[in-house]
Amino acid sequence: MEEHPQLMPLLTVAAGPMRGCRFRLPQRPQVIGRDPTVDIVVHDPHLSRRHVEIWRAGEGTALVDLGSTNGTWVNDRRATEVVQLSDGDVIRVGCTELRFFDPGVARTDPVGFSFELPRQERRTTRPLPTTVASPTLPGRSGASETAAVLGGHR
Repeated sequence: MEEHPQLMPLLTVAAGPMRGCRFRLPQRPQVIGRDPTVDIVVHDPHLSRRHVEIWRAGEGTALVDLGSTNGTWVNDRRATEVVQLSDGDVIRVGCTELRFFDPGVARTDPVGFSFELPRQERRTTRPLPTTVASPTLPGRSGASETAAVLGGHR
């Protein structure tokens, strides 16, 4: 699966100071925290230096809080022991909200996630016309009738 990163589980930062960042989860365990030496550094002052550990276990992914001050929350429940993650789970650490996506058991689709190669084709565009045709009433023609319809005098 390492050779196909799009098949690896994914954490996306949905809220907090690093909103929009994405982290793929390799086979080895990953420690999340604010210390620059951890695997996934999250710049949130409400995180402990070593806050939570997440790892792939068999067919799934699990996490455990590492004794953090503010705790780790999964789907609004405090994680007090090892928690098995499911696709779509919301993990809250400090003021940061992470969404967990696992393409192996996906029920959800993170924005921009695609197994296809990017398309290289482009559609040609045509410029919009710059002149506007004058409206005419059926059975009439000429500038004086058009001016009368538009409320002008001639």
